[in-house]
Amino acid sequence: MGDWKQIGENLVRHRGGTIYLRAKVGGKIVRVSLETEDLRIAKIKRDSKLEKLREVARKDPQAAGRTLGDLLAGVGDQLAQPHLKDDTRRYYVAMIGILKSTLPTDLAAKEWGPNDARLWWKKVVEKYAPQRANNALRVARMLGAAIVARGLQMDDPTEKLRRVPIRKKKLVVPSRGLVESIIAEIAGQRKRDSTQSARYVGFLAYSGMRHGEAHAAMGEDAHGEWFEIHGGDKGTKNHESRRLPINAPLRAILDELPKQGPLFTIRTPRIALANACERLGVPHLRLHDLRHFFATWSIECEVDVPTVAKWLGHKDGGVLAMRTYGHLRDAHSLESAKKLK
Repeated sequence: MGDWKQIGENLVRHRGGTIYLRAKVGGKIVRVSLETEDLRIAKIKRDSKLEKLREVARKDPQAAGRTLGDLLAGVGDQLAQPHLKDDTRRYYVAMIGILKSTLPTDLAAKEWGPNDARLWWKKVVEKYAPQRANNALRVARMLGAAIVARGLQMDDPTEKLRRVPIRKKKLVVPSRGLVESIIAEIAGQRKRDSTQSARYVGFLAYSGMRHGEAHAAMGEDAHGEWFEIHGGDKGTKNHESRRLPINAPLRAILDELPKQGPLFTIRTPRIALANACERLGVPHLRLHDLRHFFATWSIECEVDVPTVAKWLGHKDGGVLAMRTYGHLRDAHSLESAKKLK
């Protein structure tokens, strides 16, 4: 078996150590990773995995004639979950669109091998930006899994495709002085929505909320010393609520906003922010850069990174925040060390 060694009934081990299920399903030999190197765990997973594969074969006896387009449609149905937010659903639709335009959708799925997958991936990488290409690959792997699950091929054709490295963008973090200047510049325009736009920018800067979260915020979400950030289609990224302690600058802004109903009636202050930057002659800032400002400002005020991560709504205990803003803590540590004499 070359790279493979039989180690039990319907079980083979790859030379890399991972154990796979290998069995006949729907008249075809399939090989599916059990994602473990432990034989005991593999045996536990084997029977349920095999039953699922055979159930798929029983429900889809015509699988052998399925095209890539057929299976891709199934992946699309799998991704069209009712609980998904609109933005997430649109993202998946866009990724399915990329696959439809770059794959030979009329080709029988059993004929689309690893070499075809490599050629497809090369074309996608040349055509799309790294992040978008990697997102398309994520959906392509679901297609590959569907091919294996239906017994059309033993191995996932996309298994050896590797994500494109993404060059880390330079973090744009405005100073607090610049943020205050921008807020004042927007308010000073005295147009119909100038005051609300200025407060919106300030609210984003001193809360660290994502734009969707801020747009969904209500006056009644402020409770004493805390602000409740809720989920919903326009709310938090993961539909979960979190609490943010109200700092002094944020309190000053909230005092000027409605106590009931939506805090903001304008859709976005994006244009107001861009125009203010242009008038002040400073680099363009995105709304998301205000979130970076909040995190940076908090860390520079000696709030620990895990706490900042919690305020931002990160679920990793501070890993992402440390990777993104850790250098600020190091710089602060160096400055603090100078005080030791």
